[in-house]
Amino acid sequence: MHTFLKKGLILPFFAIILTVPLFSALIRPGFFPMQDDLQAFRVEQMVKCLKDFQIPCRWIPDMGYQYGYPQFNFYPPSVFYLGGILNLTGIQIIDAVKILFILGSIASTATMFIFLNAFFNQNQSQEKFKIGSWAAFIGALLYSYVPYKAAEIYVRGSLSEFWTFVFFPLIFWSLLQVIRLGKFKYVSFLAISTGFLLITHNLMSFIFLPIAGIWSISLIIILNKWKMFPKVIIGVILGLGLAAFFTIPVIFEGKFVHLETLKGGYFDYRQHFVDLNQLFLSNHFGYGSSQLGPNDDLSLSVGIIHWTTGLVAILLTIMIFKKDKKLAILVWIMGICELIVLFLMHQKSSLIWDKLSPLSWLQFPWRFLSDSTFILSFLGAIGVFIIGNFKKKLGIIAGLIIIISIFILHVSFFQPKSWFNISDSDKFSGSLWEKQLTISIFDYLPIYAKFPPTQKAPDYPEVLNGKVEFINYKKGSNYQIGEINAVSNSILRLPLFDFPGMEVTIDQKKVNHWHDDCRNEKFCLGLITFDVLQGKHKIEARFKDTNIRIISNIITLGSGILVLGLFF
Repeated sequence: MHTFLKKGLILPFFAIILTVPLFSALIRPGFFPMQDDLQAFRVEQMVKCLKDFQIPCRWIPDMGYQYGYPQFNFYPPSVFYLGGILNLTGIQIIDAVKILFILGSIASTATMFIFLNAFFNQNQSQEKFKIGSWAAFIGALLYSYVPYKAAEIYVRGSLSEFWTFVFFPLIFWSLLQVIRLGKFKYVSFLAISTGFLLITHNLMSFIFLPIAGIWSISLIIILNKWKMFPKVIIGVILGLGLAAFFTIPVIFEGKFVHLETLKGGYFDYRQHFVDLNQLFLSNHFGYGSSQLGPNDDLSLSVGIIHWTTGLVAILLTIMIFKKDKKLAILVWIMGICELIVLFLMHQKSSLIWDKLSPLSWLQFPWRFLSDSTFILSFLGAIGVFIIGNFKKKLGIIAGLIIIISIFILHVSFFQPKSWFNISDSDKFSGSLWEKQLTISIFDYLPIYAKFPPTQKAPDYPEVLNGKVEFINYKKGSNYQIGEINAVSNSILRLPLFDFPGMEVTIDQKKVNHWHDDCRNEKFCLGLITFDVLQGKHKIEARFKDTNIRIISNIITLGSGILVLGLFF
């Protein structure tokens, strides 16, 4: 305990201990229902990629009713790499998913404390109990006990989006340290945290990085640290470079997949604005969906305690403006950011959504709750800090009131609606497996397929012309390979979607293939088709990198080397 106190570790230790109620309901055998019930499936598919050394993983074998999909060419992969590694160490996949939610809960609390502690304790006073550390402790708990986080885990099951909460504080901390201290190791941290945010959830990056930009510019102006601006730019560019293997193909190869379902129907943003009662007054927590109107059976609140403490912080900075102008101005800037975020979730902002078409990819305006959670937790911590600087005991009391209040209001939200006593063998077999093969089947469907398949892919290729005997046939994560005996010249159609990068070889020699021979199909699936001459052959279809992907991989590799160089 003496060592903990001396090193200032007692508060972060207790902050992590107090996160246990967030995930204690997950520490048992079995699994729980969620709206995006593909988290375990994605980990299972990632494991197949890792076993085949398909790194980076882009193509998965079982999505699209087992015709294969470029899933991780477009869906952010980072968390699923971690899940795949956990499984390869012997952990069940459904347990790996639960562990990922647990680790995300702990890590987001820890990174928020790290950021706030650095922000408040820049002078590193030697007193045993620092009010700045106490404020960081309260801010970290505010960041943890918010209704939207409970909905992310136990209702939506949005694993990737949930993990972005880990990187928001890291980006702010990195920017703070780069601008304040200018050391290149912090430029590396900025690059790493930015890169990981981009490959964890590109939509969350889209709406958070502008706020991080405002934060960095504000710090540079307020602290008069213009010399640090190039280092900030270097960190951001390197972060973009680290994520290039994913983000560049998303931009340039999106035209090769169906994306229309990501913005239409239920996912049309016009149905998902939030009213003022839901944002500020409601403490309702449901396990249903968002819908048009105010009757969503889903918590879309910023948190009653969160907006209250944020407002108190803004009012307090008016009182201390003459004493601490820099802090006051920062609070006001973040307050303005919060107002913009709140406005963008409300119906009144629909004109902006209509004019700025990229916003439609967000699908749900209430996704800005992630930004709001971060900003309000930051402001709430500042409120405690200001009160504690006026009188330490008052700061401690204010913090304790906040802790008790968020526990009373929100701790009951962090539990699943129901529980299934199942194992991996249950999850990946029978009706549960069949369901996972077809969930969201139109999203990222290769463009050559007019509609998704209605039946599972066959185990062997179809013989459209001629006669072929199959000696053996194997499907891997990004390839299909087999030995055949063509009794006569034939045409084969593989149970595999065509997509840029697909290459067919016969006896290790590349041959031409096509995807528009749709005979015997209800509608064209865009499957790989090619000629085979009479005789015994080894055939192979393999998903390879295009020039775009190769360039992207090189940029990521080069950026990684530069980041390591800066760090050391």
